[in-house]
Amino acid sequence: MLAKDAGEITLRDVYKAIEGDKPLLHLDTHTNPECGVGVNIQLALQEYYDRIQIAAEAEMARITLQDVLDGYHERIKEDKR
Repeated sequence: MLAKDAGEITLRDVYKAIEGDKPLLHLDTHTNPECGVGVNIQLALQEYYDRIQIAAEAEMARITLQDVLDGYHERIKEDKR
């Protein structure tokens, strides 16, 4: 049973409940610290990964669980035709 109406729960809410603060994309933490290329490419990517995270979370905040359920039920109807 849901604590809120499906129209009040966003995909961002679901993602945060399951993944917490884990980002969608993450840096390779196993890069050899002595490898200048490996370290610097990770640092260069971080800014872009952060921007992607912000954009993805903003879009997920616009989509509700009810939207997903409605889409699911619409597909089920189409499959029965």
